[in-house]
Amino acid sequence: MRLVIVFTGVALFLTQPSVAFSAGQCSPKSYREARLAMTSRLLATGYSKAQVTDHTTSALRSDRLNNNGKVCGIDSAKAHVLGCLDKQLFPLKRGSNASLDEVKLTEGFWGRKRLAARELLFIGHFHACLGAAKSYLFRG
Repeated sequence: MRLVIVFTGVALFLTQPSVAFSAGQCSPKSYREARLAMTSRLLATGYSKAQVTDHTTSALRSDRLNNNGKVCGIDSAKAHVLGCLDKQLFPLKRGSNASLDEVKLTEGFWGRKRLAARELLFIGHFHACLGAAKSYLFRG
């Protein structure tokens, strides 16, 4: 299951050149604005409050920014990840008969082994955006 999510994220990342290109630009929104907008949008589309808790962008540290990232700052880098996620996650249409609330048993993501399909979609897209930001804005 983990490989499916990784491959989905990579495939979506490669098919979204405009999203990948935007990694080189500072975010027009503050991290706070981007986080609030993402939380509102997720809640409005059926995600639960627990599903939208921000776990991973808080792990991005300013001391790991490279020269490109230092120009924008850590808040802009975090906002970029959420902006990328917004561009990738929300163009998805309701074309599938699969339930986004169906719970899947996984090897474990973000400290949990039982995740809804919508959470797995979020995690896959999130890591694709995080990877794009890390490759351009962070060292190592």
